[in-house]
Amino acid sequence: MISYEFPLNERVRTMLRLEDLFTRVERFIARADRTDHHAALGVLFEILEVACRADLKS
Repeated sequence: MISYEFPLNERVRTMLRLEDLFTRVERFIARADRTDHHAALGVLFEILEVACRADLKS
């Protein structure tokens, strides 16, 4: 797991996390195995969770 800490502010850390999640989901989707597709769904749910945060919407 990647940890985004100081000196970045919260918004930048969130954007870096989203960038990492999108990279992970692309990597899992490119593979043909069912377990990789299952992992891609898990990452998509993480993206939804982060995207639903109120501080991102403003």
